[in-house]
Amino acid sequence: MASNDTYKRIIQNELKKLRRPVHIKVFTSLKTNPDGTKEHVCIDCQNTMQMLKIYEENSNNLLKIEELSIYDNPEFADNFDIQRVPTILLMDEREKEVIRYLANPQGQEIQPFISAIFALGGGPNYFENAIKQNIGRIDSTTIKIMMTMQCPYCPELIKTANLFAVASDGKIRTVIVDIIANSDIGQYYKASGVPYTILNERPAIQGMIPPQELLRELIGSNINIEYR
Repeated sequence: MASNDTYKRIIQNELKKLRRPVHIKVFTSLKTNPDGTKEHVCIDCQNTMQMLKIYEENSNNLLKIEELSIYDNPEFADNFDIQRVPTILLMDEREKEVIRYLANPQGQEIQPFISAIFALGGGPNYFENAIKQNIGRIDSTTIKIMMTMQCPYCPELIKTANLFAVASDGKIRTVIVDIIANSDIGQYYKASGVPYTILNERPAIQGMIPPQELLRELIGSNINIEYR
């Protein structure tokens, strides 16, 4: 991993501030060979676990990364509707999925991933009041964001959507999809550019969406929104 040292410094500086436990499940292609050794069938799974171990090792033992093999734990894969690997699930304190990553949280995607970890760990969430004030007007929603690692606008939108999900007490779930690593998903949704946002399979919103517009889309009205 060429930028491993740079990533590690950023993660070390940020995650040492974590104060409460956070649990992440990762479904991978880890396979047990006849001789008892284990290996990842897919290279992306290996790279993702290497990256996540950096997060875990620099979290004051508060971030738990649980690797689950689709071969050794097929029942868990079915329960969580795992269609491909690697799949990263950020869980709330009730062990309910809040955020799903079909992407490796590296490079410029480190900051939105860390923000989600902190929010799940009880840290400050800038959007919490706005979401809670409007929660009765928000239907259960899955926000899918198609992104690439080269997109300069994707991290900010991903950070916003993830924080919305954490603040929603289970009403909002985000799915982050790297359409370079998962080109078939991008093709299925006809994602011609990124960020490319889909709410509950409604027509996509292309391009950057400011927080107030994303919240209006969730509410379905043009009310004035204040962040306090």
